[in-house]
Amino acid sequence: MNNFKKIREQALNKITGDVKQEKSREDKLVIEAVQAISELDDVFNLIVERTRNWYAYHYPELEKLVKEPSAYLIIIKEMKSKEAMITENLAPFIGEKQAKKIALKATNSMGADLQDKDLERITKMAELGLHVKQERDELTKYVETRMNEIAPNLCALAGGMLAARLIARTGSLEKLAEKPAGTIQVLGAEKALFAHLRKGTPPPKHGIIYHSPYVIQSPRKQRGKMARALAAKLAIAAREDFFEGKDISALLKQDLNKRIEEIRKSKK
Repeated sequence: MNNFKKIREQALNKITGDVKQEKSREDKLVIEAVQAISELDDVFNLIVERTRNWYAYHYPELEKLVKEPSAYLIIIKEMKSKEAMITENLAPFIGEKQAKKIALKATNSMGADLQDKDLERITKMAELGLHVKQERDELTKYVETRMNEIAPNLCALAGGMLAARLIARTGSLEKLAEKPAGTIQVLGAEKALFAHLRKGTPPPKHGIIYHSPYVIQSPRKQRGKMARALAAKLAIAAREDFFEGKDISALLKQDLNKRIEEIRKSKK
């Protein structure tokens, strides 16, 4: 009988070890994807900046009229020259009200007339930026899908991307599961935390979990408490996702919403 128990324990340990090893492999794939998204963001921002500077020789006023980066690139891709920027052409891409402003300004722009070959190269740059943005959006969908499979409890509380960023910040789901709630609360705010420890500056109230709707949509004076409440549940969720694998997200969300309601009512 004792031999049977020993064999059974060894088998269970092997299965548990295999599951953990598989999760570790999946972690690494998600972490690579999160890092790729960050790099694509940098590339996109550089392309937008370069395109704005380049196209400003032709239509400098457009930069102030269209702040949203993707919209700016789409206009250049579809219109190419400022001469083509009439209300009817622009409206499908940016709305009639904004299209009228852009079209009116285009008629008396201070920009220079460029040759077709110059405009073609700028247009290619805009197309490249839009392609990078599309790849970034598709990669985000991939991360969210995989995170729902790897860590459903974390995803339910934080959303796929934030959950993935928390894992990437610590290096693995296992390492995140080992962190106390207080550490999870300030992940991403290490510089502020070190400054607090060295110089006595105010301690950080939150790190990257600031981007959770639970925190960012709360009144400023309540964000610290909101972050603490969220971090406490994220710690439980990470442990459940790694060690047990059961979906207890409904219960976690219920408890979290109850605590958040208490914080809101306290008005402190």
